[in-house]
Amino acid sequence: MSIKEQVEFAKEELTQDEKVLAGLIKIERFYKRNKMAIIAVAAAIVVGGIGYGVMNYLQEQRLTRANEALLALWQNPSDKSAWQTLEKNNPSLAALAKLQFATKNGDIESLEDLAKSKDEIVSDLATYHLAVFKESADAIKSYRMQSGALLKDFALLDEAYLLMKAGKIAEGKERLSLISENSPLEPVAKMLGHYGITALNMKKKIK
Repeated sequence: MSIKEQVEFAKEELTQDEKVLAGLIKIERFYKRNKMAIIAVAAAIVVGGIGYGVMNYLQEQRLTRANEALLALWQNPSDKSAWQTLEKNNPSLAALAKLQFATKNGDIESLEDLAKSKDEIVSDLATYHLAVFKESADAIKSYRMQSGALLKDFALLDEAYLLMKAGKIAEGKERLSLISENSPLEPVAKMLGHYGITALNMKKKIK
């Protein structure tokens, strides 16, 4: 390499070094001007990460306590402490548990309270079971006429059964015809339509 080439190479190296140095100076000046803001942002990221981890941990702990309380209630539905723990850590699960116990025991009073629940699913299911336990065709009809009724086909079958039991065969069959062909209850609806409530009663006894 000639002396001239060496000098040119050295100049290029110095130019690159100068650029790097200039960049570092700019960064340093930017940092000094915005030091507090940068520290605040960094602190917020760290705190946010810690907070997220803590929230996840607390959520896991709540779920664990709720599950343990639910298992305790399966063993003893009268365990007030377990009910309090479940309601505190998972109110929605507590409401569903109450619904299951009320349905199992035919607890009309509890079902009436659950029908007023702010949880739409719990309220819907409680309203349906309440109408069925009361064996009220009008109440069942009122339920199935609600927009978005979760157990509409079940309500149609129950309503048809009660109507046919009361001797209103034509009305009962009309309700059965409203059950969709894709519904899992369609075979039962056909059986009730063809053979009447005797066949359905026999089916219930077999179960």
